[in-house]
Order: sequence, then structure tokens, then C-alpha cells
Amino acid sequence: MKNSYRVMLIVLAVLGLVYASTGPDKKTEEEKYKPTEKCLKSSTEPEEKAKEPQYNPVNLCTFPVSLEVGHFVQIKECNKRNIKLIQVSCESIGRDGNDFPCYKGNDVIEVRANFPAIFNASLSNSDGDEDMLKNVNLYWENGVNTIQGGIGWEKLRLCLEAWDVKIYKSTVVGTIEVGEITIEVRPSDDTQL
Repeated sequence: MKNSYRVMLIVLAVLGLVYASTGPDKKTEEEKYKPTEKCLKSSTEPEEKAKEPQYNPVNLCTFPVSLEVGHFVQIKECNKRNIKLIQVSCESIGRDGNDFPCYKGNDVIEVRANFPAIFNASLSNSDGDEDMLKNVNLYWENGVNTIQGGIGWEKLRLCLEAWDVKIYKSTVVGTIEVGEITIEVRPSDDTQL
């Protein structure tokens, strides 16, 4: 029987060694009480917000944006426009020698609009009753005062002829301002409003 106790003790010792080498990990005292990542942090550590679920946007609807555009018209560099009258022979503007002195000038006006447009021009004298320009012919070259519109910049030439000009009213030798031209515009008669 002594032998059987010995054998049993040896078997138990071997089983103990086998169990110790393959059994669950043994934790130290610190490891037993160390919080895992799943545990909440202690109140002394800063709180982290719980991660909210991330959602991806989904296209729900697409629709157009409309813009109501009215008529527009533009004169390129209007502030730089100027008709400079140059003395010419009266015969060159269809006048006789009794209308001396005679002057002529013109300016090319670049305009654009989003509609077919008709332009008009008028001259107002700078000097009121003492105006130097009594007899004038303000006209569009070749009678063209319309643009097609919607195709970019278009050119119009505005011409001015003056005769029997009262140059003796000027005390200045050189270039002086003797009037102002006003340009007006309107849609052509067949333009849809």
C-alpha cells in the first residue's frame, strides 16, 4: 500500500505540474484590480465622449436654381467717350461757304446688351444761350443705330457735323468743351418683354 500511495503522490505531482504549465494565466495582485479598456475610467481622469455612430450623407434630391435676368445694356468706357470736332471744308459736309466755319468729328461706341437694342443720341450745349453750336447734324454712320444683342461687344459710330460755329465766343485757344452727348437705348419693337 505504501507503494500505491507513492504512485498516487507522484501522479498528483505530475498532474499538478501539467496543470500549472497549461492552466489559466495567473495574475498578480495589481493585474487583478487593473481596469480593462472596457471599464469606465476613474473620476480623476478626463472624460471622453462616447463615440457617436458615423453616418454618411445620402443624396436625397437635386433640383435647379433659377435666375430671372432682366434687360441689361452697357457702353464700354462711357466716361472716356469724346467727339473731337475738327475744322473741315464746308463742302465736305454738304454746306457752302456761307456756313463757314464747319467742323466734323465722330466716335466709335462699343455696346453690348442681352436684347436687340435701338440707340438714340442727343446733344445739349454747354453754354446755355451763348452756345457756339447752333447748327448741328448728329447722326449714326450709315444710319446704323441698332445692335443684335446677345453676341458680345458691338460697334456703332456716332458722327457730329457743325456749321456756322460761333468760335468768336471763345476766349481760349485750344480744345474747349462745347456740349454733351446723351445716349439713350430701348428694346427694338420685336423684343419680347
